[in-house]
Amino acid sequence: MDGKVVIVTGASRGIGRHLSQRFFATGASVATCSRSELEQPPAAEGSDGSQRQRTFHEACDQRRSEEIDSFLDDTISRFGRIDVLINNAGGSPLRETASAPAEFHRENLENNLLGPLLFSIAAYRRMQEQPSGGSIINISSSASSGAGAPAGLVSYGAAKAGLNQLTRSLAKEWAPLIRVNCLILGPIETENLWREAMPDEAARERLVGSIPMGRIGQADEVAEACLYLCSPGAAYITGAALAIDGGLS
Repeated sequence: MDGKVVIVTGASRGIGRHLSQRFFATGASVATCSRSELEQPPAAEGSDGSQRQRTFHEACDQRRSEEIDSFLDDTISRFGRIDVLINNAGGSPLRETASAPAEFHRENLENNLLGPLLFSIAAYRRMQEQPSGGSIINISSSASSGAGAPAGLVSYGAAKAGLNQLTRSLAKEWAPLIRVNCLILGPIETENLWREAMPDEAARERLVGSIPMGRIGQADEVAEACLYLCSPGAAYITGAALAIDGGLS
């Protein structure tokens, strides 16, 4: 990834943090964003001063087009181009569907579907000016497919199902210059965030027991799949949905 410029949204913790650090380690320049400011870019942790020139972080609400445009313009001003966009920002706490307020469901749709759509459009407008085009990877969830989302994740699952369809549609419309793919993630362990999302230990054990691989996935395994999808080895892959769930689906 030497010389490539990668954007990771929602990079302040969890999978996004791991993605930014993994791409940074491969030689890419990494621009990260989240809703909050950070003291230093996630990708720069443990790096010396010269390495930190390859990364920066800005606060950006992906539901607001003007903030997205500002962040992407700053990225190009620093690094000259955008090669990869990873739409990682999103997620949802567990909430009983009928008792959750309408605003909760609205935010789920905005965070997990509208935000990636707006970011993808803004990135496309800049990538299409590059002869080499670019690659967009959407981070989806196993709650989007199969028999439906688990209880408490209904609007989240619906938004991620929309993200899967968005991936296919954009891949078709923007080919051949821009490739668009998605990763459909099962349970992934990152700094105990999975345990925060699913605090019931018995339920966790039942879930692990239903996974053919017999364990929870690791964030580094997600990063390796992202590296593949934006590599020359995946040049003929677009509109694909790659399940990283240990066979759960």
